[in-house]
Amino acid sequence: MIDPRKTIMFQIRGVSLKIDRYVKSQYPLFDHDAGHISKLQGMSAGYIAMNDGEEIFQRDLEHAMSISKSTASGLVKRMVKNGIIETSPSSRDARYKRLMLTQQAREKMQQVSAAATEAENSLRADISDEDMNKFFEVLNKISNNAE
Repeated sequence: MIDPRKTIMFQIRGVSLKIDRYVKSQYPLFDHDAGHISKLQGMSAGYIAMNDGEEIFQRDLEHAMSISKSTASGLVKRMVKNGIIETSPSSRDARYKRLMLTQQAREKMQQVSAAATEAENSLRADISDEDMNKFFEVLNKISNNAE
């Protein structure tokens, strides 16, 4: 019988939970339970901010966040309700709604970006660039195997 502690699924889940707890404890800005936006909403807002100047649509979030169409639909509705994004018709095709950060979200993203960079640097402490490159290479292989 396989030892579950030596499986990819067990290890990734455990590391993910540890990272979530660490980030929430060190960076209250990311604590959804304290009234802040969810991790998925924050990551989606970051994606939209990173692609400022481009037309971003719901389907882009589906792909970037690896979520289903129905999850993305609910996500967009919650982000609009929470004042994070607003929608407007695309300049290329009015059937599509362009997703844009609100001014309030743009201002908040500066704080979020600084905290996320600090958290990422903290998690990467004592890990060489070579090890990080190998880590991402292996994660990509695992991801590809899971498709």
